[in-house]
Amino acid sequence: MGINHVLFIVVFIFALLWFGLLVQEKWSYVMLGQPLDRSQDPGRRWGSVATFVFGQKRLFKDKYSGPMHFTIFWGFIILTIGSIIFLVRGLFPSVGAPEGVPALILNVATDVMAVAVLVALFMAAYKRYVIRPKRLVRNFDALAVLILIAIVVLSDVAIESFGIALNAHAAWAPLGTFIGHWLRGYGAIFDQRGIIAADWVKLLSLMGFLVYLPYSKHFHLFVAPLNIYHRNLDPLGKLPALDLEDENAESFGVGQVTDLAWTDLLDAYACVQCGRCTEQCPANNTGKHLSPKQIMVDLRHQLEAVGPILKKPESMRTPEELERLEIPMAGGVTPAEDLWACTTCGACVEACPVFDEHVVKIVGMRRHLVLTQGEMPDEAQMFFKNVENAGNPWGLGLDKRQQFADAMGIKDLSRGDHAEVLYWMGCAATYDDRARKVAEATVQLMKQAGVDVGVLGARETCNGEAARRMGNEYLFQTMAQQNVETLNDVGVKTIVTTCPHCFNTLKNEYPFFGGEYEVIHHSEFLSKLVADGQLKPLNGGEAVTVTYHDSCYLGRYNNIFDQPRDVLKAVPGVELREMNRSREQSFCCGAGGGRMWMEEKVGTKINQARTEQALETGAETIATACPFCLTMMRDGVQSLGEEERVKVKDFSEILAENMLPMFH
Repeated sequence: MGINHVLFIVVFIFALLWFGLLVQEKWSYVMLGQPLDRSQDPGRRWGSVATFVFGQKRLFKDKYSGPMHFTIFWGFIILTIGSIIFLVRGLFPSVGAPEGVPALILNVATDVMAVAVLVALFMAAYKRYVIRPKRLVRNFDALAVLILIAIVVLSDVAIESFGIALNAHAAWAPLGTFIGHWLRGYGAIFDQRGIIAADWVKLLSLMGFLVYLPYSKHFHLFVAPLNIYHRNLDPLGKLPALDLEDENAESFGVGQVTDLAWTDLLDAYACVQCGRCTEQCPANNTGKHLSPKQIMVDLRHQLEAVGPILKKPESMRTPEELERLEIPMAGGVTPAEDLWACTTCGACVEACPVFDEHVVKIVGMRRHLVLTQGEMPDEAQMFFKNVENAGNPWGLGLDKRQQFADAMGIKDLSRGDHAEVLYWMGCAATYDDRARKVAEATVQLMKQAGVDVGVLGARETCNGEAARRMGNEYLFQTMAQQNVETLNDVGVKTIVTTCPHCFNTLKNEYPFFGGEYEVIHHSEFLSKLVADGQLKPLNGGEAVTVTYHDSCYLGRYNNIFDQPRDVLKAVPGVELREMNRSREQSFCCGAGGGRMWMEEKVGTKINQARTEQALETGAETIATACPFCLTMMRDGVQSLGEEERVKVKDFSEILAENMLPMFH
């Protein structure tokens, strides 16, 4: 056994042990999180791995980065085959190299991918250091990994080329054969020394890369597939419930890393730090300090700071360590102003290539601020008080819903009536005059189609959605349990609502409390009535240009994109113009996550930014499918002085305006 062979074995074992210990350490930190079962539906999970790991689907939204990452990823896979052969032969020299057709296939694949990866690495360096997009950080970590990958690839080509130079009968290789013929002119001794040097460069760069990864954000190469497999398969709009009856709970929400589920901690290591989440964040885009990426980075740093302390026996913790443990996640690690800036629009989650869940963590920390620390903006405190005392954000009486039933000539289930379809008004349609017109248009259309429709009247109260996302889980659960009891009592089976926030909560979150109903957004309901011929728009409508704004809670959260557009397209004379940011990439109106009830005091107002995007289309009408969006877009148009030129309407109002009058 030669000295080279011994050193090869020593370096390999040392690096493997080092890497293994680092992985074991980080996994022990992840296991500090709360237990959570993410093993159900393995078929769908493996499908996610195939689509989003091997297919890199989410990355292809970026036409530059997508192909680049896809090439590096598959180059890594194919070149790993050669690296495994390299390591096996280094450990066991008696093992022969591949010959014949297998060697030819491997050589061709390796050379092609080597060139492709080098081109992709150049593209990555060019983007990061020349184009310099704001979302990408230029630091040693990123540069070191690019250089290490390049060295591994080039050493592969060098080993192959020197090998062919020493063996004229070796299998043909596109690069290796060409370079090998040239190297052969330097003589066998030179080539022999060259291949030994290339072997050591490859071994040291490969093992160095392996050991460096756990210290780097590029640890996601190993963690991301695991994270994607264990991703949340529930609807994006379904938040986890808190056990408020836990007698042993000393606090509620996310106060420390141990309050998060283990999958949330895994997110921190899976984070690529690519900044796609922050790039899409409407709060960050309009000058707020909130950065979803920074929340993930700070979580990882906090986990690695307190992880070793938490693994120690309490008696062995120093005063400094105990002081570090007292720093709360909410308001300490992540500033409270960042948490309250979030609109919970889900754009960060949609953009993340490894399915990190930022919103769940933000709401979890809000819960801690509200339920444990008792800290919240004054507007939030007033909102909670009104909902708790009066059942709505305005603190007004419940008779408005009964008045609506009388005015529209529909059934009132609070008076003992029964209807096939319950129209859930929601607080906005009940107390906001502009949103009420949308409710009137929707119910008018339902009546015109012959739908047996009614409302809950005085028995309807706030569904609690905004309270939950503002962190007051106790108030939400109180409202949810009350509403479920009412709905079950009157025998409701089918619910239609104009508010995506009500829709998402009733559909995705009420089942946890025993509320199992068929919940339909009015865009789905009216779209079906139009498609079935039960509603037929007039053929002589005026020509009008319309741009449709996707509500986050309707589109991104519940995948309803086409139905409101289908209704608009069915109206003669309507020309639909899409905004640059639409559908999954839609830009929030700024009202979600309870922000409807709080003032924006930093940066540009989100609704103004979104309105400007709508105005860029040149459309005469901005169509919405959400009362919050309607209010925010209308205010945006007015603040920009465009109210005379541009109208803001719910899509249902556009349909209702183009229908024959009802006969009584």
